Amino acid sequence: MIMATKAYKYYACSQIYYLVANYGMGTNRLINYFKVHKNTYSKFKMKLKLENPILLYKYKLKIPTINSFENERFENAVDLVKDFKESNNDLQTGSLLIRKWIFVNKNKRVSEKMINLIKREKPEVFKNSFSRDNSKKSSYFNESKKHNSYVRDDLIEMNYNTPNVVGVDGTNLKIELNNSSYKTKLNCMIFYDWDLKTIVAYNFDKNENSNSSLKVFKRINEYSVNTKSNKVIQSDRGLAFSCEKIFEYVNKNNNIVHSMSKRGFKHNASTEILNRWVKEKFFKTYGCKFKNIQNFYDTFRKFVYNFNKLQFLKYNIFDQKNQHL
Repeated sequence: MIMATKAYKYYACSQIYYLVANYGMGTNRLINYFKVHKNTYSKFKMKLKLENPILLYKYKLKIPTINSFENERFENAVDLVKDFKESNNDLQTGSLLIRKWIFVNKNKRVSEKMINLIKREKPEVFKNSFSRDNSKKSSYFNESKKHNSYVRDDLIEMNYNTPNVVGVDGTNLKIELNNSSYKTKLNCMIFYDWDLKTIVAYNFDKNENSNSSLKVFKRINEYSVNTKSNKVIQSDRGLAFSCEKIFEYVNKNNNIVHSMSKRGFKHNASTEILNRWVKEKFFKTYGCKFKNIQNFYDTFRKFVYNFNKLQFLKYNIFDQKNQHL
């Protein structure tokens, strides 16, 4: 299970530290969300000699950069698997045979679990240069291959001090309209400016889709032009973001760069948690019952304005020009 790995625990603890230091979120709540033990988080801070994140948030101190997780055993295992492939003419075989070959020829022990992890994380190591194209592959495989062709690299790599980053994620809101007991579900695509800690764009739709993503990507492009600074848009690898529309739009505009969080972890967790917090804060303030859909839109716009104003004032960078929603 991915949550039991050292890489995930390191990733989760760094996310918790960043969210507490940057947004003042509750530590216990984040620990429950990421499903890590309190002792794991405490040892993480002690090992890296990190300051108390609550103090960093309270006194607006600089947040230290946390390096990406480096696993020496994993890198050594990758080199051994490459040796196997080179020595056996790029032979395609199972993890058991690879493990035995490494032990006999290299006198090293590499578990099948580690080899399977390499297959998932570094599939290029196992790519067979002599394999022929199979036109009869299933439509599911072809669709996955097409989806992967639009996936972008992770440019953030847990470096939360990276400037000019805008995080995006969708969240579902259930509301009651016209005194009806039936709840209407709307998906809200929200973009956050990590530097200013504000909502810079959002869009409502029936579900999370590429059309909704494209609308907000266009707003971020306008936001980038207005602020005269190129933006890195950080998202997960969902179909709403890794699609042809978004891929082509980003390629045509030099003001924005698209980055996608790696699979196997909680996708784009920083923005996901902010979405969850904003949703709970909105319903706690205004409830879930509205006269009509326009009344809901107006209320949400008011909420975003007040949220952004509070964030600007809190960090002493209030600027009316950024209130463009």
